[in-house]
Amino acid sequence: MLKMSIFQDIPECLRKSAVLMSVKKGNILIQKGEKTKYAYYIVSGKVYVQAAFLNGNVYQFSYLGKGEYISDVEVLSGIYRNVSTLIAAEDIQFLKIPVAAFAEELRANKEFLYYVSMHMAKKMYSSSYERGQNLFKKGIFKVVLYLIRYYETEAGEKKTVKIRKTRPVIASEIGISIKTLNRSVQQLYKEQQISIDKGKITINEEQFQTLLTLAEKENLY
Repeated sequence: MLKMSIFQDIPECLRKSAVLMSVKKGNILIQKGEKTKYAYYIVSGKVYVQAAFLNGNVYQFSYLGKGEYISDVEVLSGIYRNVSTLIAAEDIQFLKIPVAAFAEELRANKEFLYYVSMHMAKKMYSSSYERGQNLFKKGIFKVVLYLIRYYETEAGEKKTVKIRKTRPVIASEIGISIKTLNRSVQQLYKEQQISIDKGKITINEEQFQTLLTLAEKENLY
């Protein structure tokens, strides 16, 4: 039985049917396109939201953290097909809830419906707002955010991460020109915030922390 004090945002009937589980950093929680069988409530940690496109590019456009529900979009839309891939950005704990129970509670409990809808709207608003703001960010800041997210996703037990993608692919994923990417990479390399190994960008743990400090200083999040 899950304690009310810990999971106060979860209706009692959902607590009774939920199972507490965990996923290690870097593992997939849900896969885009698969049938939605469960709803999830994040107890601790955060997950990246990814979308893959026909050209093979994969975009990380947001993340979800503690206290947020997953599968709310699929259930409220009535389309029980996962809209995005979610990958653990760090070790996470979550509640796994049968999707039928989650949907029934939304239908029967107006306060819960309002709560979930409000949080879903906040996520959509934040995502839309950030996409608009991103159009006006300096190219180098876009590169910094990309490098931070790449390191967080790929590091695992490794101290150094090498980005093996080509510059055109990286530029496409970030949404900037190759010229802007190359200028940004050269500036970051000159300031020793990244390294270059046989033309590939590499980031060690110390450089990652430097990039984080820069992102915080410039309010990039």
